[in-house]
Amino acid sequence: MSLSRISRSYPAIFNQLQRYSITKVALISTSKKSKDTLAFPDDVFPKKLPPAPKTVEDFAETKNPKFWVSYGYDEENYETDRHDHKVINFFMLTVLVCGGTFIMAYNPDVQNKDWIYREAYLRMNSRQKQGLPIIDKNYIDPEKIELPSDEELGDTEIII
Repeated sequence: MSLSRISRSYPAIFNQLQRYSITKVALISTSKKSKDTLAFPDDVFPKKLPPAPKTVEDFAETKNPKFWVSYGYDEENYETDRHDHKVINFFMLTVLVCGGTFIMAYNPDVQNKDWIYREAYLRMNSRQKQGLPIIDKNYIDPEKIELPSDEELGDTEIII
């Protein structure tokens, strides 16, 4: 039932719905504002950051800069951190992604789809050359099939 039909059929219900939908709620916090409520250790979030580089020498220092951000492999040694980062990225991107793509592209046909298509093509050509239909309802000659007699079957249920 649409809202316009409700408003025409049941005006009292519609008025109640409008009143509750228009009501605004204001959530006001009355607690004391305190900036000392964080419970993080100082080594994760230091209280005072070191000064930013200002001189040309500070910016030129590339071997072991003061303001480097660790990639997470070694937080004390700059060279080890960068080396580990480069080695791990090389192996992840080059070896895993490129090598995995190469292996998936050139892996052998495990479902033998190529063989199935070749075999079907050869059988169809041989049947066409012999003048037989491509698909025969008697794929195997019925005279070669030996079925059991009724006495041998006995009470065996046959489901077709």
